[in-house]
Amino acid sequence: MSFEPIKRILSRVLPASPASKELQIARVFDGWQQTLLEGWGAERAACIIPVSFSEGALKVETTSPSAKQMLLLELPRLKNELNRHLGALVVRSIIVARRGF
Repeated sequence: MSFEPIKRILSRVLPASPASKELQIARVFDGWQQTLLEGWGAERAACIIPVSFSEGALKVETTSPSAKQMLLLELPRLKNELNRHLGALVVRSIIVARRGF
Protein backbone atom coordinates (compact mmCIF):
# COMPACT_ATOMS: atom_id res chain seq x y z
CA MET A 1 0.00 0.00 0.00
CA SER A 2 1.48 3.34 -1.02
CA PHE A 3 0.69 6.66 0.57
CA GLU A 4 -0.27 9.77 -1.32
CA PRO A 5 0.21 13.33 -0.04
CA ILE A 6 -2.96 15.00 1.19
CA LYS A 7 -2.27 17.98 -1.12
CA ARG A 8 -2.68 15.77 -4.18
CA ILE A 9 -5.83 14.14 -2.85
CA LEU A 10 -7.45 17.47 -2.02
CA SER A 11 -6.60 18.97 -5.41
CA ARG A 12 -8.50 16.13 -7.11
CA VAL A 13 -11.44 16.08 -4.71
CA LEU A 14 -12.16 19.79 -4.30
CA PRO A 15 -14.12 21.32 -7.18
CA ALA A 16 -12.69 24.24 -9.12
CA SER A 17 -14.86 26.89 -7.50
CA PRO A 18 -14.00 30.56 -6.92
CA ALA A 19 -13.32 29.74 -3.27
CA SER A 20 -10.87 27.00 -4.22
CA LYS A 21 -9.10 29.39 -6.62
CA GLU A 22 -8.74 31.92 -3.81
CA LEU A 23 -7.38 29.17 -1.59
CA GLN A 24 -4.85 28.20 -4.27
CA ILE A 25 -3.76 31.83 -4.66
CA ALA A 26 -3.30 32.10 -0.89
CA ARG A 27 -1.27 28.86 -0.86
CA VAL A 28 0.96 30.13 -3.70
CA PHE A 29 1.50 33.54 -2.03
CA ASP A 30 2.26 31.90 1.33
CA GLY A 31 4.60 29.38 -0.29
CA TRP A 32 6.35 32.18 -2.17
CA GLN A 33 6.95 34.17 1.03
CA GLN A 34 8.27 31.08 2.84
CA THR A 35 10.55 30.18 -0.07
CA LEU A 36 11.98 33.69 -0.14
CA LEU A 37 12.41 33.84 3.64
CA GLU A 38 14.32 30.55 3.64
CA GLY A 39 16.56 31.53 0.73
CA TRP A 40 16.99 35.26 1.16
CA GLY A 41 16.19 36.20 4.75
CA ALA A 42 13.52 38.60 5.98
CA GLU A 43 15.17 41.87 4.94
CA ARG A 44 15.80 40.93 1.32
CA ALA A 45 12.52 39.01 0.98
CA ALA A 46 10.60 42.15 1.98
CA CYS A 47 11.66 43.72 -1.35
CA ILE A 48 9.60 41.19 -3.36
CA ILE A 49 5.80 41.41 -3.26
CA PRO A 50 3.47 38.82 -4.84
CA VAL A 51 0.78 40.60 -6.87
CA SER A 52 -1.29 37.99 -8.70
CA PHE A 53 -1.51 34.34 -9.68
CA SER A 54 -3.48 33.14 -12.68
CA GLU A 55 -3.21 30.09 -14.94
CA GLY A 56 0.16 29.01 -13.54
CA ALA A 57 1.77 32.46 -13.76
CA LEU A 58 2.86 34.17 -10.55
CA LYS A 59 3.41 37.90 -10.91
CA VAL A 60 5.67 39.60 -8.39
CA GLU A 61 6.90 43.17 -8.05
CA THR A 62 10.20 44.41 -6.66
CA THR A 63 10.86 47.61 -4.81
CA SER A 64 14.44 47.99 -6.03
CA PRO A 65 16.38 47.36 -9.23
CA SER A 66 19.03 45.29 -7.43
CA ALA A 67 16.37 43.01 -5.93
CA LYS A 68 14.91 42.52 -9.42
CA GLN A 69 18.31 41.59 -10.84
CA MET A 70 19.03 39.12 -8.02
CA LEU A 71 15.57 37.62 -8.40
CA LEU A 72 15.98 37.14 -12.15
CA LEU A 73 19.26 35.29 -11.56
CA GLU A 74 17.71 32.94 -8.98
CA LEU A 75 14.28 32.54 -10.62
CA PRO A 76 14.61 28.91 -11.81
CA ARG A 77 15.79 27.72 -8.40
CA LEU A 78 13.10 29.68 -6.53
CA LYS A 79 10.37 28.40 -8.85
CA ASN A 80 11.50 24.80 -8.31
CA GLU A 81 11.63 25.28 -4.53
CA LEU A 82 8.17 26.88 -4.53
CA ASN A 83 6.66 24.00 -6.51
CA ARG A 84 8.39 21.53 -4.20
CA HIS A 85 6.87 23.36 -1.24
CA LEU A 86 3.42 23.25 -2.87
CA GLY A 87 3.76 19.54 -3.65
CA ALA A 88 2.95 19.84 -7.37
CA LEU A 89 3.82 21.78 -10.51
CA VAL A 90 1.49 24.69 -9.73
CA VAL A 91 3.65 27.67 -10.73
CA ARG A 92 4.79 27.37 -14.34
CA SER A 93 6.25 30.85 -14.71
CA ILE A 94 7.15 33.84 -12.57
CA ILE A 95 6.82 37.32 -14.03
CA VAL A 96 8.95 39.99 -12.38
CA ALA A 97 8.05 43.65 -12.65
CA ARG A 98 9.47 46.80 -11.07
CA ARG A 99 6.97 48.54 -8.80
CA GLY A 100 6.27 51.99 -10.18
CA PHE A 101 6.42 54.96 -7.84
